[in-house]
Amino acid sequence: MGSLAGKYRLMRPGLIVFCLIAGCSDVEQGSTHADIGIAIPSYVHAVAWLSEDRGLFRDQQLTTTVHVMGGSSATMRGLISDSIDVGIAGGDSVLRANRAGADLVIVAGLVNRFYHRLIVGAEIEAADDLRDRAIGLPFLGGPQDFAVRFALQELGLDYEKDVRVLSLGKEFNRIAALSRGDIQATTSQASPPLVEKMGFRVLADLPSWDVRFPYAMVVTRRQTLAQRRDLVRGVLTGLCRGIAFYRDRQNQTESLDIIARHMSTLDETDRDSKYETSGPSLYSWPPVPSEDGFDQVLRMLGGPVDDEITRPYLDLGILKELMHSGACS
Repeated sequence: MGSLAGKYRLMRPGLIVFCLIAGCSDVEQGSTHADIGIAIPSYVHAVAWLSEDRGLFRDQQLTTTVHVMGGSSATMRGLISDSIDVGIAGGDSVLRANRAGADLVIVAGLVNRFYHRLIVGAEIEAADDLRDRAIGLPFLGGPQDFAVRFALQELGLDYEKDVRVLSLGKEFNRIAALSRGDIQATTSQASPPLVEKMGFRVLADLPSWDVRFPYAMVVTRRQTLAQRRDLVRGVLTGLCRGIAFYRDRQNQTESLDIIARHMSTLDETDRDSKYETSGPSLYSWPPVPSEDGFDQVLRMLGGPVDDEITRPYLDLGILKELMHSGACS
């Protein structure tokens, strides 16, 4: 048993059991295992699947499991409980978690702008038509909630007073509620052409606005960064190489085929539009978090905008090393 313990010493207990029962390849046996959590299945979070399926993590001597966590808050809980090693989730959730006593750190910023659009039913012709109407969100307090707050503010409406905000879960359920007229607006990943095809309108195309927001950050625990720095480096290297692959239009078809294998609800008629409007074009390259984005979150949270508050949540040491070597630039 001593030799087995040495053979699998870099693996987590669950993976050790699997390997003992099913057997693992030599590459797996010499690798470190990393659990990666993505907040939601989307065209930007999908870089984790691209990196995994193309062997870009394996090139870093990592075996990986990518988990869909069900939102940024759930991703924070996974990090805090150490059930995942690295997460891709909203920076706003990191700020809130750390204010509540967590010790999470952002090591890269993949998307530094809003991702979801605010779409409305055909009866809503102008922003003021939403007054005293209902907006459906997946849940309150996440990046989509922030997007709606910001959009309403820009459109001259008060989130607290002028609209009713309902928590309705998955986008499929919210689109159905919008079709029935139960709500008059919701957030959506759908591209503008698909929104129009469904009979709705884009009231606020937030991804196209020149506004910084930490939508998809690479996050880990500070303890993980200190004790398993090579793991974090390997994950970030794989993600950077996955983004580079994804951004290359020559790889568009292969990228979308990989994503389709993981997103069972993918609309095949919309995937090229999604690539154009909701995919690699939204990445920051190199993936440096926008400090303006965190200032925006702090203003929306009603707290002071102060370097001493936001900057301790950033540790870009590995990213700078990778940028210098060309792996993330």
